[in-house]
Amino acid sequence: MTGRGTSVDRTTHSFWLNQTMRPEQIEAAYRSSWLIRKIVDVPAEDMTRAGRDWTATKEEITKIEAEEKRLKFWHAVRTALTFGRLGGGALFINLADFAPDRPLPNKIVPGMIESLVPLYRTQIALGQMDDDLLSPTFGEPTVFRVNTHAQPIIHPSRLVIFKGQMVPGLYSTSWEDRFWGGDSVVQVVDEAVKDATTATGGFAALIDEAKVDVLTMPGMYEMLARPGGQEQFMAALQAAATGKSIHRMLALGEGETWETRQINWAGMPEVIKTYLSIVAGAADIPATRLLGKSPDGQNSTGESDLANYFQGISAKQEADLRPALEKLDAVMLQSAGVPADLVWSFSPAQAMDEARQADIEAKEATTVATLANTGLIQETALAKAVQNRLIESQRWPGLEDALKDAEADGNALPGDDDDLDIIPVETAKGGGQSVSAGAGGQSGSGSPARRANGAQSASRPTG
Repeated sequence: MTGRGTSVDRTTHSFWLNQTMRPEQIEAAYRSSWLIRKIVDVPAEDMTRAGRDWTATKEEITKIEAEEKRLKFWHAVRTALTFGRLGGGALFINLADFAPDRPLPNKIVPGMIESLVPLYRTQIALGQMDDDLLSPTFGEPTVFRVNTHAQPIIHPSRLVIFKGQMVPGLYSTSWEDRFWGGDSVVQVVDEAVKDATTATGGFAALIDEAKVDVLTMPGMYEMLARPGGQEQFMAALQAAATGKSIHRMLALGEGETWETRQINWAGMPEVIKTYLSIVAGAADIPATRLLGKSPDGQNSTGESDLANYFQGISAKQEADLRPALEKLDAVMLQSAGVPADLVWSFSPAQAMDEARQADIEAKEATTVATLANTGLIQETALAKAVQNRLIESQRWPGLEDALKDAEADGNALPGDDDDLDIIPVETAKGGGQSVSAGAGGQSGSGSPARRANGAQSASRPTG
C-alpha cells in the first residue's frame, strides 16, 4: 500500500557494480592523491618501523643488524608490503652466482645473499597453476617469469609473496587475481577519497568567490557596443575601484549601484570533516594518524582510537607479515652467520611518551616495594629482576655497564656471586631441570637494540 518494495521505490533499482581499477589508474591515484598515498603507506610503515625483539646473544644481534643494514632489509620489506597493498608484490632473493630458476639451497653460507629485490605484480608473469589438490602448493604457480627483455625464469622458493586485499573468487575473479589476493586497497577507498577530494576542491574553488562586488550600470551594453566602448567601460570600473576604501568614498553615476556579496561559510568545515572521517573509516586508520589532526569532540584524546588501530596493526603483523619474514629469515639469518631458528617477536608498534613511561615506572616501583615488604620473593632475585627491567626500558643510559663495573669491583648484590646475565631462580629440593634463557635484543629500522641484562645466553635451574 505504501509502495515500498515496488517499482516506484527507488531503492529497488539499486545494485552493486564492481569496477576493477586498472594498474595504471592505481598508479595514477597513488602518485596524484596525498590521501591515497598515506592510506597505502601508513600501515606498511607502522608494521615495519619498530623492528623485532630477538632472543639471542649480543654478538648474534650485532650480526643480524649488520646483515639487515647490508641488504637494506627493512626498506625492501616495506616496499614489498606497499606493493602488496597496491595489489600484490614480491621480494626476490638474489643469491650470488646462483641462477634464479634454481631452488634455494639447503645450506646458505654467510654473505651469500646478494640483494633483496622488491617487485610489483605487473613485473611478474605467472606460470602454470599447480592444480593437484593434494599438493602443498595447490593453486600457486609452478614457475614465475620476470617481465623484462630476457624474461628469466624464477623458482617459487626464490620469491616471498606479499598479497593484496582478499577476494572470494566466486564468479568474475581471474586465477591471477585470486593468487595475488585480488584487489588493491586503493580500489576499496577510491569512492570515499573521490568524494572527499570533490568536497575539499569545491570548497577551495569557492575561496575565489568569497567576496564579489556587483556593479549595476545603466546603458552598459550600449557603451560596450560603441567604438572604444570597452576601454571606457574598463576605465570607469578601475576608477570606481580605486576610489573605494574605508578612507575614501565611492562615486557612482546616475542609476548606478554597487553591491558586495559574501558567501556564508557556516557548516562547510563540518561537511569537509565528515567526508574526511568517512575516508578514515574506509581506510581503517584513525583520523589522528591519517590526517595528523587533533581528535574531535569534547574531552576526546584519540588514545582509544589509536590503541585499537595499533592492535589491528599487531594482528596484521602476525597474520600477514610474520609468514613472509619467517621465509626470509630461513635464508637471511644463515647469510648473517647465525642460527636460522632464533626466536623473535615484533617490537611494540605504538611508542609510549615520556610521561606515560614515567608513570609506569612509578607504579612498578610501588609494586616492587610491596613485594619486597612481603618477603614473598628473595631480595636478590627481585633486585636482579628490577635491574633487568630498567635496562630493557632504555631510560637509564649506562646502567648495564655500571652494574657490571660494580660487580667487578666487588660491589655485587649481597649473597650473589652470579653474573648479571642470570636471574637466579631458587631450586627446589631434589634438583630440577635446566632450561636455556637467552638475552633479548631488537633489530629494526632506526630503533636501538633492546636487551635484557647481559649479552650471553645462559642456563638456569628450575625447581
